[in-house]
Amino acid sequence: MSPPQPAALLPFGVLMALWIAAGAVDWWCHRRTRIEATTTGLAESAFHWALFLQMGAAVLAALLLEATAGLVAFLLAMWLLHEAATWLELRMVAPVRTITPLEQMVHSFMEILPLAGILLLCRPELEAWLSTPDDAERTLDWRWIPRESLPPVPVLAGYALAIAACNALLLAEESWRCWRHAPRGAQSAA
Repeated sequence: MSPPQPAALLPFGVLMALWIAAGAVDWWCHRRTRIEATTTGLAESAFHWALFLQMGAAVLAALLLEATAGLVAFLLAMWLLHEAATWLELRMVAPVRTITPLEQMVHSFMEILPLAGILLLCRPELEAWLSTPDDAERTLDWRWIPRESLPPVPVLAGYALAIAACNALLLAEESWRCWRHAPRGAQSAA
C-alpha cells in the first residue's frame, strides 16, 4: 500500500485543526469562568485530563492502525466513554457555574468532530463492504492491524506539536491554576 497522498490527508487535517482549536476555545471558556477560584477547580480539571487522554488514545489508534471493524469499534467505544465522562463532568459543573452558549457550542463541536473522523476513516471500507454482492463475503475484520504506511512524519509531528501546544499545555496551565487556588487539604489529596 502506498503512503497516503497529501490530498487524502486534507480532510483529516481540517478535522484535526478544528478539533484542536475547539479544545483551545473550551480552555478559554473555562479560564473566563475562573473554574479555579469560583467553581469546581481541581475536580473539573481532572475530568478535562481524562477526556483529553481518552480522545488521545483514539487519535493514536486511528493514526497507527488500519481501518478495520475492530478499530472502528474501539473508536466508537472511546467516543462513548468520552460522552459518559462529559455527562458526569457536566452533572458536577452545571449546578455551580454558568455554562455559556459559546461553551455549549464548543462542546457540540468536540462531540461531533470525532464522529466525523470515524466516518472519514472507515468510509472506503464501509463502501466496499456494502457493495459486496455476495452476503457470504460480507465479513468484518475485528483485528487490530498496524498500518502498512503511516502518514508522513511531518504530518504526525505537526499533529503532535499542535496538540501539545494548543491542548496539553493549556490543560497543564489550567491544572496549575486550580492547584494554586485549591484549599490546602485538596492539594495534598491530589
